[in-house]
Amino acid sequence: MPNNQKILCSVGSCMFNESKDNLCKLDAIQVSAAAESDSGAPYDETLCASYKNHHKKK
Repeated sequence: MPNNQKILCSVGSCMFNESKDNLCKLDAIQVSAAAESDSGAPYDETLCASYKNHHKKK
């Protein structure tokens, strides 16, 4: 993977979000299927498994 690729993120509640730059500060993310994983709808089949709520830092 080229070093110039970026992970864009506009999920303000995620602790990895750099909101001023609309970027994810992780080098990589895990994408997992959501509950309705055979629906064909992007919102059902693409869930960010790397998400961590910034209010619950552990």
